[in-house]
Amino acid sequence: MRLPVVYPLAAFLLAKRVVIRGWSMHPTLSPGEYVLFDALAPRLGAPCRGDVVLAVHPAGDGRSIVKRVVAVPGDRVAVSGEECWVNGSPLGEATDEAPPEAGERTLGLDEYFVVGDAPDFSSDARHFGPLRREDIVGRAWLVYWPPRRFRRVRGHGL
Repeated sequence: MRLPVVYPLAAFLLAKRVVIRGWSMHPTLSPGEYVLFDALAPRLGAPCRGDVVLAVHPAGDGRSIVKRVVAVPGDRVAVSGEECWVNGSPLGEATDEAPPEAGERTLGLDEYFVVGDAPDFSSDARHFGPLRREDIVGRAWLVYWPPRRFRRVRGHGL
């Protein structure tokens, strides 16, 4: 069998099922929504900028986090307080403020910078630093509950 025929079935059977608990990914994902995360995707290819991912929390306490990838290996990231710049461009609302040079770093070969879509409600890489690729365990695929909110989750192509 060819991969394209088998992949959707395998991805569904191996999917991580997650209930969204907080507001950090609103409006993309809201509390109470049930989401399937494709657990094969991170094994078959690197996460892309804009992907919504499921990852192991860097605190190492067994929690999982759901965030959006905003910077990939080789990108320059600068953080000042709650503000974040990727490759010199501000995330979210445009600002006239220049990114701080002192806090800027280039992501390593296996590092990903992730943030919530609602940054005021998110504890993310601005607070705990980049994630390693091995900590990313799935890519958001499908919201399946409640039925009226059924939809495919797509990246924003940042």
